[in-house]
Amino acid sequence: MARRSRTLASLEGKLGAVIRREVSKVLRRLKDQIARRERELTALKAEYTKGADLLRKRLKGGPATATRRPRRRARQINWKKVFSSLPARFTLKTLARHAVAGKRPKPHLYAVLSRWKKEGLLAKDSGGGYRKVTTRPPRKRKSRRAKPVRVQKPAARTEVPSA
Repeated sequence: MARRSRTLASLEGKLGAVIRREVSKVLRRLKDQIARRERELTALKAEYTKGADLLRKRLKGGPATATRRPRRRARQINWKKVFSSLPARFTLKTLARHAVAGKRPKPHLYAVLSRWKKEGLLAKDSGGGYRKVTTRPPRKRKSRRAKPVRVQKPAARTEVPSA
């Protein structure tokens, strides 16, 4: 019986060494794979932070974006001068063709017309368009009749009191 145990023990020793060797190979491969994937992970993390920084700079408007000049503001218009330069009767089209006011968008011109109406400077014209209230609408011409000749009245008598 002793022999049997010796062979069993020697067999176990040989098998143990083989198993140990195989397990260590598997562990080494796993360790290599883990190291490779960790390197990939660090590269991906670096790429992610680069992208996030770039996005933050874009949102902030940092040096990554082109610097924009501030938009020039349109000059203020003297609407009283514009109103005085308009004809007695005019339309929105006429106002839009005005040298100064024509640069403004139509909704702005409508707002100006509305303000002038509220101020009593304008009224709707019967022929379409608008007319200035300060000027009277042109009357229809009637045929002229000859003026009657004025007859001078005799001078009034002055009474002298008699005594």
